[in-house]
Amino acid sequence: MVHPVLARIEGDPAGTKGISIFLVPKYRVNEDGSLGEFNDVHCTGIEHKMGLKGSATCSMSFGDNGNCIGELLGEERKGMAIMFQMMNEARLGMGLQGVSTSSVSYLHALAYCKERIQGKNIKDMMNPDAPNVPIIQHPDVRRMLMWMKTHTEGLRALVYLCAFCLDKAHASSGEEVDKWKGIMEFLIPVCKAYGTDMGFRVTELGIQCFGGYGYCNDYPMNQFMRDLKIASLYEGTNGIQALDLVGRKLGMQKGAVFMNYLSEMNKTYETYKNDPRLADMAKIVKEYIDLLAGMGMYFASCTKEGKFMIPIANAVPFLHLVGNVSLAWMHMWMAGIAQSKLEEIYKAKGISADDKKAIRELPAEDKEVAFYQGKVYGAEYYINNVLPMAKSYAEAIKKEDMSIMKIHDASFACGENL
Repeated sequence: MVHPVLARIEGDPAGTKGISIFLVPKYRVNEDGSLGEFNDVHCTGIEHKMGLKGSATCSMSFGDNGNCIGELLGEERKGMAIMFQMMNEARLGMGLQGVSTSSVSYLHALAYCKERIQGKNIKDMMNPDAPNVPIIQHPDVRRMLMWMKTHTEGLRALVYLCAFCLDKAHASSGEEVDKWKGIMEFLIPVCKAYGTDMGFRVTELGIQCFGGYGYCNDYPMNQFMRDLKIASLYEGTNGIQALDLVGRKLGMQKGAVFMNYLSEMNKTYETYKNDPRLADMAKIVKEYIDLLAGMGMYFASCTKEGKFMIPIANAVPFLHLVGNVSLAWMHMWMAGIAQSKLEEIYKAKGISADDKKAIRELPAEDKEVAFYQGKVYGAEYYINNVLPMAKSYAEAIKKEDMSIMKIHDASFACGENL
């Protein structure tokens, strides 16, 4: 067992610039490769957590007896730079954790809503003889499931896109390397923070779909929420991710990275803007791509005007705005591919595009059609119902309200022990 440890060599400068990184083994290794003496590394306590209990978390103590040796990894005072090579991958992994946990929560909720019988169909509410139906037939339950579905699938696509950019950077040469690496680095804090924030919301709605049972241990829904909460805290809290996005990533390469990201979004819009089924959605997405571009320029102007606190105080809302619009882009992209596949299937089955009844009933007997139609309707739902939240983020940010900084510490709450 080997522990990577950040530490400062005696005499090195204060702050992160003086940090080095060391590899500290539990046992030393002899010259011949055999196991040597114990390296004075101790576990001093197991943490008692609200979730993620399958992963042991503990506090460690090094050199209590003055007999612990660590080997310098890389150069002195380069510890933070070396650590961040690992952190990018770890933060993308956190985004994947958000996707994975939200996915399993959504699938459990979906299965439960299909089998739980309660209440009449809203269309038969006045019919005393109408049978009770699975709760998936109730509009509010369908709304929750659609919210869960579209966020889970959108986040999964965004995490895949980030990994794709990393692959593209490795496989490219010249300026293309900088382009794809830049987009990857821009996406890392978004995938980590937005993926875990929205993933947590999905697990919350998963509990809601189960009603009171979701709050009990009869089903695993509360465990999903408890297990995922840590993901917004470790590998850099989501507030830190937002500051990284605003303070470093937004202005990388003098803004070229952000512009490249917007350019990729616009390419998808250009592909589908004239598609009969997708044109309306594409037009809406384009409006929000331009909104995002405008917010980037607005933050740049705030910096030039000395209003640096505006971007900092609104870093989290801006990250959510980026995540919101990015997922709309993902849904537009997925819907475009799905629609072309559907048209191929309809043609092969001899179904006319005007035959609404046949198209509506086909998913019941064809899982491939069900999957692709789900992508198109998912995009329609997200773009029309979730994407508009981006405007509220932008509007609030531009109000430049600094009440969070103006309020005195004593005014947050007044009490004898506060």
